[in-house]
Amino acid sequence: MRSSLKLLLITGSLVALSLGAAGLVPLAAADAATPAYTITNLGNLGYPQLSEPAGINSAGQVTGESTTAATFTITCGPPKHRTTCTEHLIHGYLYSAGALTDLGTLGGKYSAGAAINDSGTVAGYADLSSGIAHAALFHGGTVTDLGSLSGPTGSSGATAINDLGQVAGSTTYPGSGGGQEAFVETNGVMTGLGILPGGTGSAATGINASGEVIGVGDNAASDERAFVYSNGVKTDLGTLGGPNAVAGAINDNGLIVGYSQTASDADHVFSYSNGTMTDLGAYNIDTVPEAINDSGVFVGQTYGVNSNGTPFTDAFIYTGGKFEDLNTLIPAGSGYVLTNATGINNSGQIVVDAVNSTNGQNASFLLTPA
Repeated sequence: MRSSLKLLLITGSLVALSLGAAGLVPLAAADAATPAYTITNLGNLGYPQLSEPAGINSAGQVTGESTTAATFTITCGPPKHRTTCTEHLIHGYLYSAGALTDLGTLGGKYSAGAAINDSGTVAGYADLSSGIAHAALFHGGTVTDLGSLSGPTGSSGATAINDLGQVAGSTTYPGSGGGQEAFVETNGVMTGLGILPGGTGSAATGINASGEVIGVGDNAASDERAFVYSNGVKTDLGTLGGPNAVAGAINDNGLIVGYSQTASDADHVFSYSNGTMTDLGAYNIDTVPEAINDSGVFVGQTYGVNSNGTPFTDAFIYTGGKFEDLNTLIPAGSGYVLTNATGINNSGQIVVDAVNSTNGQNASFLLTPA
């Protein structure tokens, strides 16, 4: 159910990747001495430079990506001062029962987990030995290449998977006139979802249990528009009065959340259900919903500027009709800043991207209701 607006970068092209069930209402900042969540650092795959979560299932299994201990060399530096640099491989991971497992690749250097269903199957992407990225499924130590809509030379990436094993994502087309297209894959068959009238590309960002796919694409005016694909029909969700809208996540009840420009050019969060888009207001300057559970509680990232004029990006939760900063709901003195919440399940567990406030290294955190 989770969609990744922290979208997969595939060969230089953007590929557009619960709390309420427990009745828990997060505490206000003043009550943070009694935190709403306990936190678990999920670790890394051998090197602490990068560890980022993406999705969580009902069993609390988590997927994402992390730097590994393995390295390779590249040529780097300005043209007149070329040198050799060492880089660490980045692989997708599965966190389950307290252990972090490397998901591997399709013969290349990189992979990432973007979403996980209740059977523990991870959808994401993996590099071929050629360096081209393909949408992939990871399960039981096996990596399955889902291919692309343009053969082995086209790239692709999966951003969502449901419990039936249907996968949503995007594929790119090689060549200068390429472009990209959203897809849904069912029983090994990848189907392109097309583009909006007059547009040049589309990308899928989520799928629910009914096989409804959400995404974003451009229209004839080059505006970004959110869409839902259901029963073979793709519908533009409209906007809150401005030109642009992006669909971020969809739950199994068909409730969609995202963000849109208003007529005054402000960015507001919206919910969409049964053909109606509802303005949920603004939270700081920009707010991006990333995941939603079946109770309608959603999480994501917000950007703003504090009272000292310093910009910040923080993880948030929306429940009970209000937004809250997740940093106010965890134990004090963790040493980390929660910068983005990327997944939430129906038990209220949340996965967040965190940054060490001392050395700036990323970490994957699991938040569990206290």
